Amino acid sequence: MISTDIGKEPDSEWNKRLLDSKLGTIYQTKEYGAYVESRLKSKPIYLKFYTDNGEIVSQLLLFQSFKGRGKLAEFFGRGFVYSAVAKTSSLLPKYTNWIFGPVIFNTTYNYEISESLGNLLISRKGKFSGSLHPLNSDFDFPQKFNLQKRNTATFVIDLNQNLEQIFNNTDKKSVQKNIKRSQERGVTVTQISSKEDLILYHELLNKHRSENKLVSYSLEDVIEGYELVKSIGQIGFLAWYEKIPVGGVFISTFNKYINEWGIARSMIDTEKKLSSLDLLRWKIIEWGKQNNCRYYDLSGVKPSNRSPKEEDLFRNKAKWGGKLINYTLFSN
Repeated sequence: MISTDIGKEPDSEWNKRLLDSKLGTIYQTKEYGAYVESRLKSKPIYLKFYTDNGEIVSQLLLFQSFKGRGKLAEFFGRGFVYSAVAKTSSLLPKYTNWIFGPVIFNTTYNYEISESLGNLLISRKGKFSGSLHPLNSDFDFPQKFNLQKRNTATFVIDLNQNLEQIFNNTDKKSVQKNIKRSQERGVTVTQISSKEDLILYHELLNKHRSENKLVSYSLEDVIEGYELVKSIGQIGFLAWYEKIPVGGVFISTFNKYINEWGIARSMIDTEKKLSSLDLLRWKIIEWGKQNNCRYYDLSGVKPSNRSPKEEDLFRNKAKWGGKLINYTLFSN
């Protein structure tokens, strides 16, 4: 028999349990919960699943928001109007979501956990969606819930290999050539360490997103987001050419599992073929090896039926020689 504890706040051992599991990532931490609540205006819900003897066998960080949040952000950005509408979200259809969960501590109870979670999600009404962790291939919901399942994928580089192995697995004509060319043309990489760096990154990010017709971010999004999650391993890097920032990226490193966030590239980098993003990724790999990280997740690709733009993204990530891993998205 499994019991469920539903909380608005995490208990004192929440992150510690995540660190004891290979499935614990930043997306299930209390700091990420605080970030989403503050900047994206979604309410975190902390679930714990217990056995009769009190053993916590799983936990999951869910977020409750409102249907249409993405379209609202696309239209208005994430500024004042978005925040004002989000405050009235209780009047709008509910939407619940999660990333890379549930985190299972005892797989003996997989079925009981999935049944308990399924009942809870159905009882909340409204729409929901959530993804498994790419390394979790053993979890599924009972057929009685009739949930929709969709495959997604990511490329994961195993950082337990040595640097030479990782480098040799990359594409010679693109990655290896681009890293060498970027260094020969004088591109350098530094770690973001000040508010001034964050301002430069923010400008670079929004120009990149505007050129690609993506939602922009406020400076407060970037600064507060960084402050909320830096204590659990959120770091950023900038690539420079002649004292001008030409590329940038953030990574999360909680539990030695690296994910990319907020890739940015300048027009100068494109026009001069500086390949700063390839150099940035290689520097992240070197950093990951130096800091005993386990995996570098290149953060998502479409496994099939790709548009030309999605195909370019797939090739860009495939060239790094990581393992293509399919995992499941659930929704109702």
